[in-house]
Amino acid sequence: MVLLLRGLPVISIRSFRNDDLRAIAEIWNHQPRSRGRYQPMTCQVFEREVLSKPYFDRHDFVVAVADGVPVGFVHAGYAADLDGKRLSTDLGIICALQVLPLPDRDQIGEQLLRCAEQGLVSRGAVNLRGGCMRNVAPFYGGLYGGCVASGVLASDRLFLDLLVRTGYTIRDEQFIYQRSVGSFRPVAQRAQVRLRRRHLIDVADDLPAPTWWEACQRGNAHVTRLRLVPRAVPTQELIALSLWESTGLAVERTIGIVDWDCGCSGTEDGVAEFLVGEAIVHCGQQGASTIEIHINSGDQRGQALVECLGFEVVDRGVCLSRPADW
Repeated sequence: MVLLLRGLPVISIRSFRNDDLRAIAEIWNHQPRSRGRYQPMTCQVFEREVLSKPYFDRHDFVVAVADGVPVGFVHAGYAADLDGKRLSTDLGIICALQVLPLPDRDQIGEQLLRCAEQGLVSRGAVNLRGGCMRNVAPFYGGLYGGCVASGVLASDRLFLDLLVRTGYTIRDEQFIYQRSVGSFRPVAQRAQVRLRRRHLIDVADDLPAPTWWEACQRGNAHVTRLRLVPRAVPTQELIALSLWESTGLAVERTIGIVDWDCGCSGTEDGVAEFLVGEAIVHCGQQGASTIEIHINSGDQRGQALVECLGFEVVDRGVCLSRPADW
């Protein structure tokens, strides 16, 4: 496919080739700096974290080329079936879209997006999603969106504005919170002291993935499970959370809290705060410098909980969707 633009050489659109890798890393590094985007990208990291996925298909990775040099790309993918055993092509995902800061950047992005959508629909997609989310993230976990996928970053104006302009609607939004681990001090309130006396933190380290899909999404991430149990009945789980760390990426170690519910019924007041506080302490003991957590925009209780523990919003993740029957 050929795209004619004013002021630029002829832009051709084609599938990814192995010799594009260095240029892809350069395109990535020319995007705006964000705490939710891994930078600087290298060929080695991109090959290990993206190209090595067992379902990577170069025809789903579409590149815009000017004068023989890639100037932008879009990467599409699919989610898994309900059992997590194989890919399902019903849901097509626009995982990433990046273009160099050129005069006709928006037009190049629109053409890349259209090509990716056509490819997804031709393989059976009936719904399209903009941005990867937790459990629906074939690529870029730990590279984009924080420790785990959180949709399209609000700071990524090119990608987000392009999706909205072409008919995608916002279906979910998350606040990405972070805080320093080293400055944290456990709450010294009487209720928290009482919880510490009556409960234990059970740590299950390096947990295996329960499904093929979970293993693919984790990649090189190290996963630890923290469970709050009564001292009197250590087999009884009251509340739990998981800690994810994408190994071999950040210079300053960042660990993410995932798979938790601050509103568990049947638990004492302050239990969720206590467990998150213990998770921060545990991350500090493991040498992490930053801890991260994603809270849905409608979860006011969760937001209040993490804010009282010193977390601050560093970005937002937006998930968008549209039907494929345009």
